[in-house]
Amino acid sequence: MKSHILPVLAVLALSSTSMSAQEKDTAQLETVVVSAAKIPQPARTLTQPVTILRGDDLRARGVTRVSEALREVPGAALVQGGSYGAVTSLFLRGGESRYTKVLIDGVPVNASGGFFDFSHLTTDNIERIEIVRGPSSVLNGADAVSGTVHLFTRKGSGPPHLAVAGRAGTYRSIDVSADASGSSESAAYSVGAARHSTDGILPFNNQYQNGTLSSALRIGGRGSGAAGISARYTTAEFHYPTDFLGQPVDSNAYRVQHRLTVSLDATRNLGTAVRGHVLAGSNDVADLTEDIAVPFDGVQPQHSAFRSRAYRRNAEGRVTFFGPARATLTLGMAHEREHETSTNESGPVGGPSVQTDSFDASRRNTAYYSELLGAISRLSYTVSGRVDDNSDYRRFTTYRIGANVPVASGLRLRASLGTAFNAPAFNQLRPTLYTVGSASLRPEKIRSAEIGIVSRFRDAIQVSGGYFNQRFADMIQYVSGVAPTYKGSYANLTSAAANGYEAELQINPSAAWRASASYTVVSPRVVEVSPDYSGSERPGDALIRRASHSGSIVAAFTARTGLSFSGAVSYVGKRPDTDFGQFPSPRVTLPSYAKVDLSAEYPIMRAARGGLTISARVENLFGEEYEDVFRFAAPGRVVFVGARAVAVF
Repeated sequence: MKSHILPVLAVLALSSTSMSAQEKDTAQLETVVVSAAKIPQPARTLTQPVTILRGDDLRARGVTRVSEALREVPGAALVQGGSYGAVTSLFLRGGESRYTKVLIDGVPVNASGGFFDFSHLTTDNIERIEIVRGPSSVLNGADAVSGTVHLFTRKGSGPPHLAVAGRAGTYRSIDVSADASGSSESAAYSVGAARHSTDGILPFNNQYQNGTLSSALRIGGRGSGAAGISARYTTAEFHYPTDFLGQPVDSNAYRVQHRLTVSLDATRNLGTAVRGHVLAGSNDVADLTEDIAVPFDGVQPQHSAFRSRAYRRNAEGRVTFFGPARATLTLGMAHEREHETSTNESGPVGGPSVQTDSFDASRRNTAYYSELLGAISRLSYTVSGRVDDNSDYRRFTTYRIGANVPVASGLRLRASLGTAFNAPAFNQLRPTLYTVGSASLRPEKIRSAEIGIVSRFRDAIQVSGGYFNQRFADMIQYVSGVAPTYKGSYANLTSAAANGYEAELQINPSAAWRASASYTVVSPRVVEVSPDYSGSERPGDALIRRASHSGSIVAAFTARTGLSFSGAVSYVGKRPDTDFGQFPSPRVTLPSYAKVDLSAEYPIMRAARGGLTISARVENLFGEEYEDVFRFAAPGRVVFVGARAVAVF
């Protein structure tokens, strides 16, 4: 199968951000990026690369999961541990899976320590996704080490409309959704509901269900200020029969997650050249994992349950001063509180359960930051700094400087230098059932430098490329315990580097055609280990589950009749993993693979007040057999057919 794909991928190896980053009329409407600075910036002036994925484009192509959309982003390695609903991690630019900050309408949703599971995050009612590549702790604090993924809920525009959609496909998969949106001179709104379900790829106990509700309301915007509120609630249930070797052996293990994210933000002009901005948010997560197992003696089945609750509350205020020469100075303060509790229970089935372990932790963080943006002649620049004062670890300072300058007609050079950090997780700092506390842990830190070029030809073609150099230090590793308790611990023991190249191509020759491609070469490797480190990693070893070569191609065509076709190819090269079925666990190499997805839409009914569109989508067209995690098979060929009806009022 690869013989059909790799020649095409090689031709387009000078690649690009997703086609969704292309605006339909770049000559009239310039792309504005929100996530790369404290105030919105034109994309052409940015000093670091940003990918924009438009929600309407993703939904038109039948992409319902954010993790699938992110496969089109340069340097993004998505690792899904098996079927739909399995834990899904993002490794951006060769960094750890805990090194990417995830925000929903400005609200952080990462767990303590930075990890985020993308398995339950859908594209429903999403307006756009902005992916900033490179360190951004100076903007977003801890966890924003190798990049940021920021999702924005659709605000609504135009006359009120209602849309209902549904589709069915392989593995008895069913997706249904309904949404309404609209706007007036003083307000814009949207509300959406969706449900996704599937029986999964394994023969038993592999069902997955996801329900998502979302809404957004924004008032004002044309006068002295504006205010908005958004909320997103997701409940998901995943049944998994697999053990740690990927074998289907369990008929009743499952886990459930509930997540509620609420965001409030307001801006107000405080003078002719001063603007104030206030943001507050909350992210609440509740998890439950349950199982019934037969003990080794076979006497009586045992029930076990793990429950956890966590939240992050954040509030931020900033003032921006607008000066001459397009200079802006932003001064701000942010405060955040994290909290996590968990319990383990076990007991005979039908009998009382006994709590075997409990955990409770909280911490606070206060940050102060400043950001200077501006232009000297045609050179754009950014200089920013931040100080984070945390109750769990010592004060940490980060900075970022960057420049973007034209060097020839249609050709711009951009460069930046910055630092970032990742906070230790609660279960690393504090005692648990299996570990002793490591209160002296330091945050993991990064230093990153990059340089790149962007060249645009008549607004129809854009080529960009760059080199990035990243050094991760004070990386936290597990330390095995010793007798008599054998409880482990954590320590800052290793350093690593992830240096590489990114190339991007965007083509938009007409309103009917859009295409893009991207290719990334990165070398994530261990560079130093402490004498106290007793693990298996050695200097020169590649970091697991991250490919050195990856790329994507996305293309779409829309005919005058409304018939549209789109296709996406994602290529993932060879990468190392670990075989936990042996002790000591040896390294294995996962083979490269290329996955092809095709989509089509056709409006069978079009009217001024709405219409009806039928659609079809094929994922993994050639039935490629691959594994993101060793011994855990990924879904095969999946076919969907569906329809969407829209009514305009």
